[in-house]
Amino acid sequence: MKKYIEILVNQYLSRESLRLFLWWLALRFMKALRVGFSYRNYDKSRKIDVVIPTISKDFEILALVIQSLKFVCQSINKIYIIAPKDPYIEKFCVENKLIFVEEVSVLGIGKTYITYRVDGKDRSGWLFQQLLKLSGDRFVEMEDYLVVDSDTVYVNRNNFVRNDQYVFYANEEWHQPYFESFNRLFGYEAPAKWSLTSHMMIFNKTLLGQMKQELEQRSKQAWFDAFISTSSATELSCVSEYQIYANWVLRNHPGKACVRPFYNRNVLRSNMSSLDQLCATYASQHSVSFHSHLGGK
Repeated sequence: MKKYIEILVNQYLSRESLRLFLWWLALRFMKALRVGFSYRNYDKSRKIDVVIPTISKDFEILALVIQSLKFVCQSINKIYIIAPKDPYIEKFCVENKLIFVEEVSVLGIGKTYITYRVDGKDRSGWLFQQLLKLSGDRFVEMEDYLVVDSDTVYVNRNNFVRNDQYVFYANEEWHQPYFESFNRLFGYEAPAKWSLTSHMMIFNKTLLGQMKQELEQRSKQAWFDAFISTSSATELSCVSEYQIYANWVLRNHPGKACVRPFYNRNVLRSNMSSLDQLCATYASQHSVSFHSHLGGK
């Protein structure tokens, strides 16, 4: 009971708003009732591309991530792996019929273009990977593309298009700087009452292009420079590409998207096993994430 009270207090304090706290409680209630866990309406005929940015620390998980894409409800056209030039990953792509995209070729810049350090920690790579995810429209074939974090494995069916609406996934975390960055970039508040930074996102090239155009018109600079401008020497996690895009769509094209609860579990890498075993162990989840910062190795 004491632990649950601590969770409630922490969630309220992180939001500093009774209204947002009640939205968090509503999401918890929806998850308890398993709302949105099973899919009745999904478009299997919708073809999408998949984009997976990765770096060496996640190479050990990549094969599992690729294997688990069979749980994506939409039809996958091509899978693109964005990474630094590396013989191992290039060989892996050839052997698995994946398309390798060298990361510096996407925007013509690398992480050295970005200066972002907080208390001695270099966060330029973290921010650069977000720019790569927002740049899939430069090389994918399909109008829609799914970005999956390279440490996240699907263990149940995941749907990203429902009744002609894109599905965004809401989790229980809250990080106020993400919402402040949205306001700073666009000049209006983010409409979402939940965090939509959930390790994966379906992007539409047309909508993404419109968002970038608005960014550039407002900031008078390239969209990625506007994005980089949100970095702060005092904030380790200044902006979220998923949060920015999803909120922009919900604000400007509310009829084109819907929000559903996110069923995901963080798992130590020491507990990584075969896909079949993960599916059996975490049958109550849609996906599991093996974040390197959790340790376990």
